[in-house]
Amino acid sequence: MIAPDARPETRNNATSEAIHALRAAAAHVEHTLARTLDPFGLSMAQFAVLQVMGEAAEEKLGCGEIGRRLAARAPDVTRLLDRLESVGLVARKRDQQDRRVVHTHITAVGLELLNKAVPMVREAEEQALIDLAVADRHHLASLLKGVQRNCPGN
Repeated sequence: MIAPDARPETRNNATSEAIHALRAAAAHVEHTLARTLDPFGLSMAQFAVLQVMGEAAEEKLGCGEIGRRLAARAPDVTRLLDRLESVGLVARKRDQQDRRVVHTHITAVGLELLNKAVPMVREAEEQALIDLAVADRHHLASLLKGVQRNCPGN
């Protein structure tokens, strides 16, 4: 048996408590949003890529630019794009001047699916924050942006 005074301190300070609450809330929100996307056959990462592509409109994006525009780091954007392309949601084309460059854009089918999924995702997001006033939501966003800025590698 470990002596009580030999145990490491866990979650008994404000910082650890805040980080635990942040991680737990993020996990719950991600799970809720993932369930919301199930009927559309999309993962959260795939939905995020489609959002980036939808916001880019006619702009054709390279793999690196898509990765930079994602809110969360995706480990392998190329594989995400492979999957989305295989089901006709995005299309890729090599640049005529530089064959190393591949331009990606959302297809009409991808845009249609995105337009169907977005209202459902927005509703799930709204439900997750239903008990927070609009001012509190802005404050929460500001606080979380501060946390993000303080993390190494950002």
